[in-house]
Amino acid sequence: MGMTVASFTSVSLTPPLVAFLPGKTSATFPVIAERGTFCVNVLAVDQERICRALSVSGGDKFAEVPWRPGPHGDPVIDGVVAWIHCGIEAVHDAGDHYIVIGRVTDLDADSTAPPLLFFRSRYNQLVSA
Repeated sequence: MGMTVASFTSVSLTPPLVAFLPGKTSATFPVIAERGTFCVNVLAVDQERICRALSVSGGDKFAEVPWRPGPHGDPVIDGVVAWIHCGIEAVHDAGDHYIVIGRVTDLDADSTAPPLLFFRSRYNQLVSA
């Protein structure tokens, strides 16, 4: 099970908490909520195809995505900039979205890989000054 989110943020360092905001119409979020865990995959600049595959509704989103189970069974996509495994700490009602607070339980990062960015309805990459 996977989804793309546009709203992901750090919440706290102590304890380590993050948040994302799925829409209430999401068919994917109820499955994630029932499982009680999730793994955030920060995609690399060359993974736009994966982002597009995970953003469509229905079907097997991981059919063409190379991944492995993370330490807690959630999907870790090959070649990502970072992955962050979390347990769901709280879910808050927020209009037409939820605010999902996750407690970070494990993570890993590749500091050399540039991230994929989505800004002004286009995929972009960081440019060094």
